[in-house]
Amino acid sequence: MTSSDARDEKHARNRRERYAQIKSWAEYVRTHPDEEWSKQVNDLVESQLQTARQFEDDRPEMDELRDSPLFDES
Repeated sequence: MTSSDARDEKHARNRRERYAQIKSWAEYVRTHPDEEWSKQVNDLVESQLQTARQFEDDRPEMDELRDSPLFDES
């Protein structure tokens, strides 16, 4: 099996797994009250926003980056 065959199989497997997860979530949404699953979605979104805000707060200022030996302006 070539590396592109392995990659294609991995992508196909990932696609199948995502599709199964979507079907599972759709079934869950159909069989559970809106209040239950919408709270779960809200908790997930809030945690993602909190993480994004934390990374934004921890991000170095541009002046700090310019002083870094890794920053190359050319």
